[in-house]
Amino acid sequence: MKIAAVYSVYNEEEYIAYSIRSVRRHVDQVVVNVNRQPWNRSGSLQPAPFLPDRTEDMVRALARQDPNVVVQTGTWATEVAHRQAGMAYCLEHGFDYYFLVDGDEVYRPDHLDALLDEIRAHPDAGTFHIKCVIFWRSFAYRIPPDVMKWTPWRVFKIHRARRILGLPFPHETRFVGDNKTNSPGPRHLVPPERCVFYHFSYARSEAKMRQKISTFSVADQVHDGWFERVWLAWPSQRKMRNIHPMVPEEFPVAQRAEPSDLPEVMTTHPYANVEIIR
Repeated sequence: MKIAAVYSVYNEEEYIAYSIRSVRRHVDQVVVNVNRQPWNRSGSLQPAPFLPDRTEDMVRALARQDPNVVVQTGTWATEVAHRQAGMAYCLEHGFDYYFLVDGDEVYRPDHLDALLDEIRAHPDAGTFHIKCVIFWRSFAYRIPPDVMKWTPWRVFKIHRARRILGLPFPHETRFVGDNKTNSPGPRHLVPPERCVFYHFSYARSEAKMRQKISTFSVADQVHDGWFERVWLAWPSQRKMRNIHPMVPEEFPVAQRAEPSDLPEVMTTHPYANVEIIR
């Protein structure tokens, strides 16, 4: 079983190095595709509203330390095209599984051990879903896990052919959606008591969050005024409800939770002991 952790990133300097360090010992290779511009859902190329940050420099520094970290740069106008570049690399280099990791996602070693066990135990599965812990404005607040419906597709089995009525046909696995491939086989939910990932997309500085909602693939779906009305107002109104930027009820509330289960790599992060990230 040969597995690659694949990143498709633009301006992820707050967490990318921590994310890579959390997964690199559990995979055969880390492939980081650094975009030179943010995604655009229309597929047209437009000037980036924010200049590239230190992401490329940080991942290249990691690649110099670890030959199993590979960095590619380019310009991909859509999320699907960006992810497909990673899939093309995996097909060319003989990988069996594409492990999708975003630049703000971090794993615990014991959870990755369990994930690999799950993959080995379900060789017929084409897609593996993994639930996540979502942080809000700091490491101390989270969206309650029992209300979270989002269960992302995160590991895809790579096929170069498939059999139909017993006959072999060419079939290269490819992305058919932002986080979805055409990989045949059943979908498998990794039991959350065995493995989750820690998602820091909403544990950002105010400047980085403003940038995120302007540059990520669903920027056009963010509610008008959300940044001022919710993001900036929340620290003084911590019982505020329905705080998700696109579908408010998906984040009904953020609750304080002791960060005792944090991946160890995150204990050295500058935000580790910050009450509210500014």
